[in-house]
Amino acid sequence: MRWILTSLATSMIGIVVLVACQGNVFHLKAGDCYNSVPFSGEYITEVGDVELVKCDEPHEREVYAIFDLPDSSWKGDDYVWEQVHTGCMARFEEFVGIEYKLSALGVDTIFPLEESWNMGDRIVICSIIEESYSKVSGSAKGSKR
Repeated sequence: MRWILTSLATSMIGIVVLVACQGNVFHLKAGDCYNSVPFSGEYITEVGDVELVKCDEPHEREVYAIFDLPDSSWKGDDYVWEQVHTGCMARFEEFVGIEYKLSALGVDTIFPLEESWNMGDRIVICSIIEESYSKVSGSAKGSKR
C-alpha cells in the first residue's frame, strides 16, 4: 500500500511516500508521538514503519487527528490534497488550542495515494511537527503554541 506524508507548514515542504506500510503506522491514534524518516526540502523517499515513543521523550511528530476521506472513486491528487488539507486544518485548533494560522507549529499528513485508494484505503493521519523539524519533548495538546 502506498501512502504519502507531507508537510502543511506555510507551503508543502517535502514528501515521503510510505510503501508497504504495516505495523505502527496503521495503529497510530490521536495523542501518539512518533519518529520517522526526517526530511527537509523537496524530495521523495520510501519508508516502512514509524517508531512510537512516549510524548515526554524527544519525538518528531504527534498525531492530533485521524479521519477517513469520503468513499468514492479516485478523483485525482488535487482533490485528495484539498480534502486532506481542509480536514487537518479544521481539526488543529481543537487539539492545540489555537488557530493554525496563529500557531508556531507545523503539520504533517499521511494519506493514501491512488494505488492504495483503489484498494479501499481512506485514512488520513494529521500530525504536529516543529517547523524546524527538530525533536521536542512533551505534548502539543492544549499547548496553544
